[in-house]
Amino acid sequence: MATLQGDASNNSARKEQKAPSNLTQRIMTVIILGPLALLLVVAGGWVFAVGVIAVAAVGVTEFYLLAQDRPAQGSTLFGVLAVIAIGSAYQLEVGHWALPILALAVILTLIVKMLSHRDLKRAAGQALTTATGILYIGFPVGFLISVRMMPDGFVWVLLILALTWGSDIFAYIGGRLFGRHPLAPTISPKKTVEGAIVGYFGGAVPSLLLLQAASQLNPATLLISLFGPIIAILGDLLESWIKRKFGVKDSHVHGLNIFPGHGGVLDRVDALIAVTAFCYFALLLARPVTG
Repeated sequence: MATLQGDASNNSARKEQKAPSNLTQRIMTVIILGPLALLLVVAGGWVFAVGVIAVAAVGVTEFYLLAQDRPAQGSTLFGVLAVIAIGSAYQLEVGHWALPILALAVILTLIVKMLSHRDLKRAAGQALTTATGILYIGFPVGFLISVRMMPDGFVWVLLILALTWGSDIFAYIGGRLFGRHPLAPTISPKKTVEGAIVGYFGGAVPSLLLLQAASQLNPATLLISLFGPIIAILGDLLESWIKRKFGVKDSHVHGLNIFPGHGGVLDRVDALIAVTAFCYFALLLARPVTG
């Protein structure tokens, strides 16, 4: 019994030692990559577009690897090419080409997979997975590029980042400090109600301050700030649900660790994907107000 208790104590001690190390790693990653992301936002144009598309290409690759060695694994080749093409289309202000690009990627996947194994049902599943990855990652990438090109696009992208980063960082801190009640135990056991509450205010308050400082606070942008953190939390849960469906703990490409301590690209941009789509359509609807 004493030995078991000793082993339990040692395991507990090891966990306590790992947690601060992981937290330190996460903080260092934010300190290093945060300014780089902001520099891309400041630069705008093709510099911003290329940076965003490059990250998205890794993200969509991670998405298809979630189903690695399974019958329904999508086409990484056509998925990545489609994401690059859609992002470029929005940068060239021909975003209406996004749907034809999606359709072409699906058709090519279906044809190539059919020629490969001559199983129509399996090929259809692979084409569907390919389409899902493009819709989930490729279109929000185009939306983010389009938002940067809007009037006051610099402010709107900062708003998206404030909603996303604020919610994510403060939810993590709130969960560690106050987390007691599981938020969605069947989807993501580590997320807590307390963390979500802290994360909500962590996203809403900075975004409101940003809008006030930029003289862009009005009823429409107020609603975006109030609903944005909720969308961020739901986006995080959606990616957790997808990983659970595939039985995968983290999304990553073997040997490519862009965000040390944070998991893969999808683990870091899950909330950003949802918030970007939300803000893109909200800003389009509010365009007469936001100028």
